[in-house]
Amino acid sequence: MTPTHAPATTDTRQPAGARDGAAAIGARRVALPGGDPIDPWALAGDDGILLAEGGRVLVGLGTALSLELPDGLADAEGVERVTAELASVTCDDRLPHGTTALRPVLAFGALPFDRSGAAVLTVPSVLYCQEADGTEWATVSAGPDGTLDERPGDLRDRLTARAADARRQDGPSSWRVLPRSSDAQFEDRVARAVAAIDRHEVAKVVLARRVDVATDRAPDVAVVLRRWSDLEPSCTLFSMPTPDGQFVGASPELLVERTGDRFRSRPLAGTTDRVHGADSTLPPALLESAKDAEEHRLVVDAIRDALAPWSDELQVPEHPELVHLHNITHLGTTIGGTLRPRADGGFPGTLHLVTLLHPTPAVGGVPRAAALDLIGHLEDGSRGHYAGPVGWIDGAGDGRFVVGIRAMTVAGASVTLTAGVGIVAGSRPEVELRETGLKFSAVFDALAPGVPFDTSMPPPSAGGPVND
Repeated sequence: MTPTHAPATTDTRQPAGARDGAAAIGARRVALPGGDPIDPWALAGDDGILLAEGGRVLVGLGTALSLELPDGLADAEGVERVTAELASVTCDDRLPHGTTALRPVLAFGALPFDRSGAAVLTVPSVLYCQEADGTEWATVSAGPDGTLDERPGDLRDRLTARAADARRQDGPSSWRVLPRSSDAQFEDRVARAVAAIDRHEVAKVVLARRVDVATDRAPDVAVVLRRWSDLEPSCTLFSMPTPDGQFVGASPELLVERTGDRFRSRPLAGTTDRVHGADSTLPPALLESAKDAEEHRLVVDAIRDALAPWSDELQVPEHPELVHLHNITHLGTTIGGTLRPRADGGFPGTLHLVTLLHPTPAVGGVPRAAALDLIGHLEDGSRGHYAGPVGWIDGAGDGRFVVGIRAMTVAGASVTLTAGVGIVAGSRPEVELRETGLKFSAVFDALAPGVPFDTSMPPPSAGGPVND
């Protein structure tokens, strides 16, 4: 727990590499006075930051500090610099002791799939938190020209007013599903991937497919997230502004979390549908599927090998468990352990652990470099933020990142959906096609409940599906 009136970090000295801009940021955390609970979904609106997991909802508004990684996770020095910058931010913490396990100042980010792609982590001007027990608190962060003098009651009124103003009644009434490639083209790409596996160029590769959804008006992101919270209560819900639009999703896959010297990861690989119809080609008994077991084993082995050199203790279960979502079941393995201290006595931070793991074979492949090269040749364009890390870090190095899957990018009335499938020896194109359909539907059900989703026809301009 963060002590009352304590700074946001355990060491208030400015670490080497921290910039003056970071040191100039100040913050104050307060408990919000009683009143009707603020609607966090509406508060985040269409362009705010939102992360919800385990009953806790975090909302970030505005930008107090941008922590930039021009060369992405591939820049190890940049990762250390960003970590140091955040550690230099101090906070006047007025929250009663024991209110929350979170530190007062957090930086949020949706990082691109491409490890070398430019990325930004944002310390919001206002961080609002609604805990699982209904407790509400907020951190206000400001630079040298800002003010931290706002009273808690006034802050509650301001946040309540923003949430009320953001509510919309009308959503899209028409939907046009526009696949960027045909079903036959995707099956051909799977066949080419299997051929590469047969030639021993890769052991596994994850292929993603994109579809665009055109609507008559922009979706209300708050409505989509509320609906998603009902559909997928065990997932981490997120909404993050990116250069391409608002990246919104309900991820079931934990990339990594760190608390002190403890860490945890839960990769998913291997999929079946929850209701097995007569036309289902996916294995009803997922735990008995040799193909899915091999796909999952490759992921678990890679994560174990990446974390082992940094661990004093590492627990990897011998067998996976079943992870049930609203229309899909996955194989999952919870990996945990204790970090090994570095020479300076500290532990690798969350962002460092993200650099070790991303992209895991659950979204990339084995071996990593060859699989990424094959993805670049077979997929129809950049993945953007799909399958990239999404989450938060604090100044002490703790944090939590999920994998940005089961997601959409909303840019006005245009929405892009992406779904990926793991290809290993013996994968069948028609089975992988059906799996992408299930994963697309898991997203589309939150966007347009009750509207059929179909990629089997050409785009609407050629007589394909127009869902009204």
